[in-house]
Amino acid sequence: MKMESKEQKVQESSYKRIFSSTGLMGAVQLLTMLAAILRSKAAATFIRSAGMAVNDLFSRNIALIGSISNLGLGFSAVQRIAKLHENGDAAQLIDEARNVRTWVAVTALGGLLLGLLGSPALSYIMAGDLSVTLHFCLLAPVVAFTTLTGGEIAILKGLHQLKRLAFTTAASAVATLAIAVPIYWWLGFSGIIPVLFFSTLATLLLHLLATHRPMPYRLRRINRAFVRDGKPLVYLGLSYVMAGVVATATELVLRTVLKFQMQSWEELGFYAAGFTLIVSYAQLVFVAMDADFFPRLSAAVRDLDRMQRLVSRQTNVLVMLMTPLLILFALLLPVIIPILLTEEFLPVIPMVVCGLSFMFFKAVYSPAAYLSLANADSKLYFVMETAYNVVLIICVLCGYTLGGLAGAGLGLSAANFYDLVAITVVYRRRYALRYEVATPAFCLAQFLCLAAALVACYVAQPLTWRIAVCAVSILFSVSISLFLLRRRSQSH
Repeated sequence: MKMESKEQKVQESSYKRIFSSTGLMGAVQLLTMLAAILRSKAAATFIRSAGMAVNDLFSRNIALIGSISNLGLGFSAVQRIAKLHENGDAAQLIDEARNVRTWVAVTALGGLLLGLLGSPALSYIMAGDLSVTLHFCLLAPVVAFTTLTGGEIAILKGLHQLKRLAFTTAASAVATLAIAVPIYWWLGFSGIIPVLFFSTLATLLLHLLATHRPMPYRLRRINRAFVRDGKPLVYLGLSYVMAGVVATATELVLRTVLKFQMQSWEELGFYAAGFTLIVSYAQLVFVAMDADFFPRLSAAVRDLDRMQRLVSRQTNVLVMLMTPLLILFALLLPVIIPILLTEEFLPVIPMVVCGLSFMFFKAVYSPAAYLSLANADSKLYFVMETAYNVVLIICVLCGYTLGGLAGAGLGLSAANFYDLVAITVVYRRRYALRYEVATPAFCLAQFLCLAAALVACYVAQPLTWRIAVCAVSILFSVSISLFLLRRRSQSH
């Protein structure tokens, strides 16, 4: 069995390694976002708003069918492969990769059949008759391509092939753009389905090419042993899928109940826009973290010291990055909202300012939250996610009732503070979670910097005063981060 030296394990959780991986995947996500913006621009030019609406509807149906049929294997496979890669048993790793790919192929076939069989129902829902059944039938292979791509991404993550994954993700974004623009220009509205088909096919081929060298594509025979070996993989994946269903249902319940409390659809639109501003644009940091941190944590869960070091340092890095980002975002909201939306949405500023702590608390607890998945503890993961979503509904509804949109923002922050406390307490008992000595104090100091800036943005009228408080808060935040990094480098 291949064993890492102590120095290698320390290096694995070093700040340089964490910053490097986060920066690499963050840059790729920015490129992907830029490609998506350019693709949307081409769609707006050549297929107009009606075509964009149809494209969005098709894409959402593909995502819905895929999420039902893929059983979450693209996520659960990372945990299994990462552990075997850590052990260095090449033969067992190859067997597991075959097992994962065969299960993914089976679920891809299931998604294809589900897409074909569900096409009449989707056509009736969309058009009121069966006139677009053929269109949905043609989209069924897209579901299969997407599911197969998810399996290859899981293998790259599990094998710690971060650079290969980053390059392939960037190449896929460029390829999708290169396919969409000429087809939209040539076929217009009729190019929607060809673009979806060929872009997902190109993405799948690029990922198959990326995984071929470290792990050539092989499938295993489907028999009783195959089903037995795949049960843990499916159980963990299903928990992940069910947690996603609960989260989606929570959003549906929240917006339905809020509609009855609100005066108009316009106010519900403000809530939706505010939630998007709070959550979506800071997600880049978490997506970048997911590609590298989760596989390393999955491989380290049996080494308590190493696990604690990984969680602590990933937490520190997320907080370092998130605090100045959130402060700057709060200060620039009056400029950002008209650019991203319109001036009509400026009334959501109080909600966003009050809700930005939501993302700070998420930065603190996210690394620890992966522990249940890294340990394949599917029941605890589902219970924690369900409890959080119940608390989220209660906090947002109470917040809106007491304080309108700003109260809803505070409710979002309160729900994530609950999640921070719950994860810290429960995982301390379950997995012996302990942070490095400096981490709690560091997070508290960074939160005080953020809180000062958010209060200034909420209550201070003079622009110069808001700018001054935010500038000082960012200066203190960066200084605290540099002090921690300098202290850590001196200790080694």
